[in-house]
Amino acid sequence: MCNVHIFLDSIKRPDKCANYTFFGDSKMPLSFFRPAHAAALSGIAALAACDPALIASINAGMTNPVVVAEDVLAEPELAIIEPEPPTGRVPAPRAGVITAGDIDDTLNLGAFGRFASRARRELNLPLADLRRPILLQLTGPDGRPAPGARVTLRKPGAADPFYSGYAAPGGYVTVFPSLFGQTNLSKVEVRTFDDAQQGAVQSHIVTLNGSRERLSIPHAQGWTPEFLDLLFVVDTTGSMGDELAWLTKDLRRIVRTAQKAAPKADIRYGLVVYRDRQDAYTVRNFGFTKSQRQMVGWLRAQTASGGGDYPEAAAAGLQAGVDLNWRRGKGERLLFHIADAPPHDHEARAYLHAAQAAAKKGVQVFGLGASGVGIEAEFLMRQAAVQTGGRYLFLTDDSGVGYGHAEPSISCYRVTDLSGLVTRVLRSELDGIRHEAPASDIIRSVGSYRGGVCSD
Repeated sequence: MCNVHIFLDSIKRPDKCANYTFFGDSKMPLSFFRPAHAAALSGIAALAACDPALIASINAGMTNPVVVAEDVLAEPELAIIEPEPPTGRVPAPRAGVITAGDIDDTLNLGAFGRFASRARRELNLPLADLRRPILLQLTGPDGRPAPGARVTLRKPGAADPFYSGYAAPGGYVTVFPSLFGQTNLSKVEVRTFDDAQQGAVQSHIVTLNGSRERLSIPHAQGWTPEFLDLLFVVDTTGSMGDELAWLTKDLRRIVRTAQKAAPKADIRYGLVVYRDRQDAYTVRNFGFTKSQRQMVGWLRAQTASGGGDYPEAAAAGLQAGVDLNWRRGKGERLLFHIADAPPHDHEARAYLHAAQAAAKKGVQVFGLGASGVGIEAEFLMRQAAVQTGGRYLFLTDDSGVGYGHAEPSISCYRVTDLSGLVTRVLRSELDGIRHEAPASDIIRSVGSYRGGVCSD
């Protein structure tokens, strides 16, 4: 029996049902699909005890990639999760436009915890210690959210804080004490500061009970960041051509639109690209630059090549980005990790350690699951995002661009074009107000979604 199924994506696409693809009696999660180069097919066929004649008309010069799907012995429980049917209008796919959705797991910690527990059990991958989070919402004298309020956290009676930062959009503060060396905390002292009044302090003792505590503070000036450090960590293996082309083409427009939210912020751009250990390079680190033109030049010089097996050097790439000279103080430190594959299993913990280091530096990680991303990468990228106060973004099939996209294991999201989504994410971080897509931009809605919160 042939245990490897091979087909040309442009000629034969299997029927899909939820997160599974069926070949006769074979049932496989989509996460086990991966691209393969034509030159490797004969070897694959031989190893799988297949008759090479079963692979019809393989043309080494073909423009569309070959996809290989390997049988698996078990059916991960995670793959059974199905989102609710789409609601509202469902426009026709927009040809040529990369489409995407997102989830902010810091606003959906209960659902994330259930997902993470199942993923850890089924995938045998590490899970960061996210127990007993500190959950706050700061509001001003008028009861409205107070994004940008400076806050410190410390163990009651301690001389020094273990955390110092600023309230996120919506006035939210979500911190996991164990990431900062604090375990078994039952209470925390919260201090807020009015920088306009020489740093006047207000102190609160908060009991950690799993609920978000609403704190009213007398000072709420709004969020006006002094700088933006914007870094892209990009997987440049062979399957990432569409995403690399998108970033090169749309970066200027995205930043130009988002910058209107904080026109005085000083912007630095950064780029880290990576492939895998056996490729021409593992990691290339370009650092930061204030020149948008130089950043675009760096991007244009990159090509998507190499890889071969499914995992890549994602941990090394993320760590290289975190280790850059990020600015401190009142500003935004945003890292977008764009990838379609997880790190190697033995490097998964290093990936999470890099995310923990980012959290300590105040760097937010926004994972972007690209074409062909599977549950392993989703699990790790969502952990990195939730540890650091970022979001997980993911491409969808609505445009027909790139390889197939597996449905993420979340219950609600809205699909828009990718550039619009990234622009809204940047605007939200720059002005402290969560920006949602206007109805005219929504291509598809899944589940019950309200302001980033899923009612599941």
